[in-house]
Amino acid sequence: MSATPSTYAAYRTTTIATADPVTLTTMLFDGALKAMRRARLRYEEGRRKEFLDELERASLIVGELLATLDYERGGELAKNLSAIYAYCLRRLTEATLGELDKLAEAEKHIGRIAEAWKQAAAAYRAGQVERSHAA
Repeated sequence: MSATPSTYAAYRTTTIATADPVTLTTMLFDGALKAMRRARLRYEEGRRKEFLDELERASLIVGELLATLDYERGGELAKNLSAIYAYCLRRLTEATLGELDKLAEAEKHIGRIAEAWKQAAAAYRAGQVERSHAA
């Protein structure tokens, strides 16, 4: 038995609505990277409109990552991430001209940040589990 598109959409909506901020951020990173990979494939297939659609999707997600930075709590790290996200947004815009090296560069930076985020999230969650067992 396979899920229908509407069943999948409902599941996804529920997943997003009930996710904690750490999980939501992970989902944003995954979505941005997935859109960048699809953009590359669409370009290689000669599907220009879909290529541009995927670049737009990636840009919107990176823009969301930028918009959710907490400069008060994040301090210097938030400022540095802001600069990297803005740089990646410029690279994604340049990639619309078919400059796949710009896309690869944005993908590399977002991929590195995503990996660091996932490691920090795992450590955070492990700490939560340890604290809950100690209580």
